[in-house]
Amino acid sequence: MAEEMQRRQIARKLWIRDILGGAYIKEEGFKPNYVLLKDNSRAARVNILGIAVAVSQEGLPTIVLDDGTGRINIRAFEPSERMSKMQVGEALLIVGKPRQFNMDMYVLPEIIKKLPDLGWLEVRKRELAASPIVGVESAPAPAAAAPDNGEEMVVDSFSHTEKILDAIRQLDAGTGADTEQVIVQIGARDAEKTIQFLLQNGDVFEISPGKLKVLE
Repeated sequence: MAEEMQRRQIARKLWIRDILGGAYIKEEGFKPNYVLLKDNSRAARVNILGIAVAVSQEGLPTIVLDDGTGRINIRAFEPSERMSKMQVGEALLIVGKPRQFNMDMYVLPEIIKKLPDLGWLEVRKRELAASPIVGVESAPAPAAAAPDNGEEMVVDSFSHTEKILDAIRQLDAGTGADTEQVIVQIGARDAEKTIQFLLQNGDVFEISPGKLKVLE
C-alpha cells in the first residue's frame, strides 16, 4: 500500500569536489532540485565524509567540512542541537541535500554523525576509488556504490532495519560481518534491499568487499 512506502532520493556517496564542480539545477513543482555532475548523472541527496575545520552557531548554524578534495558548508536554517555538539577536528558523516545560495554550494543536513575515528575516511576513499566522476581513476564499481542514474530508491517502512543492524553486530568479530550470512540469518525477502539502503545512508559501511560494519 502507498501509505506503507517511503520514496526518497538515493544519497550519492561523493567527493566534495564533485559537488562543487557540478551545476545546480532547480526544478519546478515537486521535482527535487539536484546537482548535475560532470558525468551527467544527478545528485539530489549526497553522502559525504570529512573533517570539521570550522563550526559556527552565529547566525545560521554552519560546519565547514573538508574531505581533502574541497571544502563545503553544512548549513541549517534553525538552531541545531546536534550541530552545536560538533567540534573542529572531528570526522563527520553528513547526509543531506545540496543547495545553492549566491552561487555558493552548500549541504542542508538531514543526518549528521560523528565518526568514531579517522579510519572511516580511509574506508570512504576505498569506496570512491572506482568513482566514474571526472578526475578519479576508473575501476570495477564496489557492491555498495550508488547508481549513477539518479533513480529513486523505494524502501518499505516495515523493512527489518533493526534486525539487520543487530545481525551485523552479532556476526562482526572485528573484521566485519559477511553480507551473505546476514541475509541468511534475517531470512527476509527485502533484506538485501534494506542493506543497500543502510549503506547509502551511512548507517552501515562495507569495510571490504562483502564485509559489513555498523557505524556507531
